[in-house]
Amino acid sequence: MGLWEQIKQWIGGTRKSAVSPVPPRVVDDEPEPVVPEMTVEELDAALAGANPPLVLDVREPYEWRQVRFAVGVHIPMNEVPQRLGELPADRAVVVACAHGSRSYGVAAWLIGQGYQASNLRGGITRWAQSGKPVLQGDPATHG
Repeated sequence: MGLWEQIKQWIGGTRKSAVSPVPPRVVDDEPEPVVPEMTVEELDAALAGANPPLVLDVREPYEWRQVRFAVGVHIPMNEVPQRLGELPADRAVVVACAHGSRSYGVAAWLIGQGYQASNLRGGITRWAQSGKPVLQGDPATHG
């Protein structure tokens, strides 16, 4: 029997052996976290409401300097665990990145830490495309 046939047999190929040399894969029964998402319009309305959420921008500093929300805070994604104390535990947090992928993961992590978090669908890209207020340029030179 050739190597490829042995590998197929070990991993459950066409021929089954009575005793598999490779243990079966353990599947985690814990479900994937469900992260609520907000549209640009929903976030805009929430920001105008009585209890506005905190907008948390988790993009890298160079991205933030190019274009950023006119409201909220900026904490790069990899710094969020160390800077968790900067986020209010009693206020909703809407996490945003460029398009909504990285922020989805951060929002899921925040939910696991007990925060009321959601993801901005489409990120700052969709926010800016919708004509919502943004700031551009290095704040050190442009305020």
